[in-house]
Amino acid sequence: MRTLRFILAEYRANLGWFVAGMAALLAGSVCQTIVPIYIKLAVDAASPEGFKQQEGIAGEWALKLLPMRPEANMDFVLLALGMVLTLSLLLGVFTFAKRFYLIRISRRTEYSLKKRMYTHLQNQPSAWFDNTRSGGIMSLMTSDVEAVRMMIGPAVMYIGGTIFLFPASLLIMFSLNQLLTWLALIPLVGLTAATLWFNPRVRKYSLRSQEDLEQLSARAQENFAGARVVKAFSREEFEISELHKQGETYLHNKLGAARNQALFQSCIWGFSGVGVLIILYFGAIEISAGRFSTGDFAAFILYNLGLYWPMIALGWVTMLFVRAAASLKRIDALLLSEPDPSRVPGGETPERIEGEVVFENVSMRYAPDLPLALEGVSFKVAPGRTLGIVGQVGSGKSTIAALLLRLASPTGGRILVDNKPIDSYDPHALRRFIGYVPQDSFLFSDTIASNIGLALGAGPVAAERSQIGADAHVPDRDAIIHNAVKTAEFEEEVLSLPKGYDTMLGERGVNLSGGQKQRASIARALAGKPTILVLDDCMSAVDTDTEERILRNLKSETREITTLIIAQRISTVAHADEIIVLDHGRITERGTDSELRAAGGLYADLAKRQELAAELA
Repeated sequence: MRTLRFILAEYRANLGWFVAGMAALLAGSVCQTIVPIYIKLAVDAASPEGFKQQEGIAGEWALKLLPMRPEANMDFVLLALGMVLTLSLLLGVFTFAKRFYLIRISRRTEYSLKKRMYTHLQNQPSAWFDNTRSGGIMSLMTSDVEAVRMMIGPAVMYIGGTIFLFPASLLIMFSLNQLLTWLALIPLVGLTAATLWFNPRVRKYSLRSQEDLEQLSARAQENFAGARVVKAFSREEFEISELHKQGETYLHNKLGAARNQALFQSCIWGFSGVGVLIILYFGAIEISAGRFSTGDFAAFILYNLGLYWPMIALGWVTMLFVRAAASLKRIDALLLSEPDPSRVPGGETPERIEGEVVFENVSMRYAPDLPLALEGVSFKVAPGRTLGIVGQVGSGKSTIAALLLRLASPTGGRILVDNKPIDSYDPHALRRFIGYVPQDSFLFSDTIASNIGLALGAGPVAAERSQIGADAHVPDRDAIIHNAVKTAEFEEEVLSLPKGYDTMLGERGVNLSGGQKQRASIARALAGKPTILVLDDCMSAVDTDTEERILRNLKSETREITTLIIAQRISTVAHADEIIVLDHGRITERGTDSELRAAGGLYADLAKRQELAAELA
């Protein structure tokens, strides 16, 4: 039922094209049905026994279209063949129109479906992507969408032609010779049995191979993305072996489908050959008895062959519908999944914010069966102040950043920005004022300038520029990017590259070092001129000297910016106005660097160990 509702909805949305396509399909089917009759008339008019007046319902209809009375001469033969040519040309035109409109609907469906899926994927929570393989998503948007497209276009187009041609051909055959028609139907019984036998097997193997392709795509995508890790651990042979195993399963199912399709095709040709032999034998008897003309015989064979295509199409269309139904089920599972609450539009859209951040007794649990990532966390950061957040791995530091950015929602407590609940703001409007540097410095396969200028598309600077245009008080894009790069201590490396800011980066910025990617991410966050800046352990790959220069630059550039610095390295947060120490999701210590060192707790212990490691190095 879901499949039928989907088809009807798509055709209602493209009703004009559907009507035009079905009208062309019907007109083409009429032409295809009449052509054998004119061939019969031409053969009879040229045969020694001459033209017969009793032609059946189709013959009578065909004769009404002719401008002259039937005569057993070459003029009438040429006229009948001219009608065959005319109808064939019209059939070509109607076939083009049929395919143009019906296939166009399927392509429009493919486009709109991919657009909906892509939009929905953008609105999925970040945790959804943590549990979903990218290769599986790509397979969903390619092979599954293609299966649905084939159902909407070719499948409906062929089943529409079958519904008209099969009964029309059968009716005309009965009008020509009832006995011969019943005999001609005998092979169709065998063909029907073959269809019922082979189609479920073809469907079974096809669906399995579709699932195998999803697994193959996911495995290959992960290997391409992690090519350096694979090579670093000499896992090439292992990965080749694993892909080979999955490939063998895929090949087995593909060959199973191909084998059954090949056997089915053999049955089609075999039964059609038997049908022709039956018609040849009994047709000759009917002709010799004077109950059948040579033209009748020629038309009958053409109509008989036309009966086999609908049977073939029916089996093929059934397989397309089954594949599409399975694909629709997977696509629905994506489209019906709950969107990220933080992506739901609505709420306040302030023109500016002061930057005060308050966490009030905030708790966070990622899943019911997992322990609390944060428990009763409370702190306040005044506008323009800096908060340092330290703790061991897994203490919940990055969860604070995710909650502030509304990449996740707290399971308890509340978060305030400028004394208003964070969920009272429109998420997109709020994020315009927040600069974020994640732990994983993700860069796109684009130029350095484009990657750093990413923040200029949505930040306050972009909004200001859109309001006053190219005013001299608003720095241009290049100046903003260059200044951000300079602040992030990345300018020297950028200028040393062959094309400078126009240097193309590889996938995920693979042609930059870890420290360079982190500094590019810092520059990207600064370029948007944020009111709140969140640095999530983003200098772990930077040496201490460069880190000191970056922090000195940041202190100068972020005097009026509320800054949250998340780090494991004590030197990164030592200058903060206040530092909180997290342990298993709870705040265990808070104060300034000197106060926490004097307290002799976890912070002091971390500081001593890091300083000792630095001295030993």
